Amino acid sequence: MEALRLITQPVNRQIAINLPPSFSSEQHYEVIVLPIPSEESIAPTPRRKPSPKLAGTARLMDDLTTPGILDSDWQLS
Repeated sequence: MEALRLITQPVNRQIAINLPPSFSSEQHYEVIVLPIPSEESIAPTPRRKPSPKLAGTARLMDDLTTPGILDSDWQLS
């Protein structure tokens, strides 16, 4: 099911929603109205980055491209 998120400001305490063509007029839809406390909450949260102190501390100790189990151990016949 497709979801629609809309952030808008009411005009005369009314909100008009134009649904995309993929929404059928034969369906029932639930509309949930939530107030946004401030304009700051609309901005996406900044992407978190690891500490620069961790750079160069990770090492690969094994060959990740070879299987860990031999083909003969699978018992396939």
